[in-house]
Amino acid sequence: MTRTIKISALVYHVILPIQLCILLTSCGLFDKELKQDEHIEVFRHQLSRVEDSLSIPVERLKAFKTIIQLIEDDKDLITLRKKNMLLIDANNYISNEYVHIKNYTKALEYSNVSIRLDSTNAKSYFNRGCIYQTMDKDSLSMLDYARAIKIDDNYADAYYNRGIIYEKSARYEEALADYNKAVKQQPPYLADIYNNRGNIYLALKDSSKALSDYGKVLDLDTTNINAYSNRAGLYIKQKELDKALDDCNKGLSIDSSFVRLYRQRANIYELKKNYEKALNDYERVLSLDYNDKSNIHDAIRRLRPFVKKNRY
Repeated sequence: MTRTIKISALVYHVILPIQLCILLTSCGLFDKELKQDEHIEVFRHQLSRVEDSLSIPVERLKAFKTIIQLIEDDKDLITLRKKNMLLIDANNYISNEYVHIKNYTKALEYSNVSIRLDSTNAKSYFNRGCIYQTMDKDSLSMLDYARAIKIDDNYADAYYNRGIIYEKSARYEEALADYNKAVKQQPPYLADIYNNRGNIYLALKDSSKALSDYGKVLDLDTTNINAYSNRAGLYIKQKELDKALDDCNKGLSIDSSFVRLYRQRANIYELKKNYEKALNDYERVLSLDYNDKSNIHDAIRRLRPFVKKNRY
């Protein structure tokens, strides 16, 4: 019995103080974590405010670099991973600023800093891929998009941008696969993906799916000029001239300076033998783009004999 009492006393006098010490230490760590997270939120707010409050690129760059220095010097940022994530975001802001002023060497420099801070961050590879794509270095951007996707196989932006490169290279099946994967993630720019995918289906001679995707674009965005023009072009090929004309008119009611729609509508009017309206639209094309290279001058000369002489 006595032995049991001694052990209980030991537990009370030795173990309990240890537990209290652990508890106090935990409270201290909690306070430090809380203070760290507050600092992180302040820094993130400062980064977002730079773009809103400063209009001159040089001033924005200076502000971003000052914030980076403050982040690096902040002793309350005790978790390396969180600090690095903050620094990655700040470096990406700077990289994007350099892209805007077309200093791609500097943009890549800061993008590379982000990758060195965390080589498992998909966004950093994506951002560098965007820079390469802007520089028309598609092979390098493809490598970075592939790296981003390997880290995050649901990265819609990477699939979409890579799809654009595949489409430009006439690698339609690969573009289609990437657009399909991007669509599944339902990003905010879903209408753009449907529009591009519609173009792919058109290139693959699948008119019904192309029409379906152009329709989806307009369901999401009734002001999408490109979708009206793309669908009108397909309707013209299918000899559904009234539908094509309707799309041209709807598009031009949104943007009365969209040259391609005037060109398409002129073609429709010519096919419908409404030569005066066709001539009006061809002349409108020239007034908007005198250097138009679509044989508009030839079309005008061709149609003039069919139009009332007193017009001239």
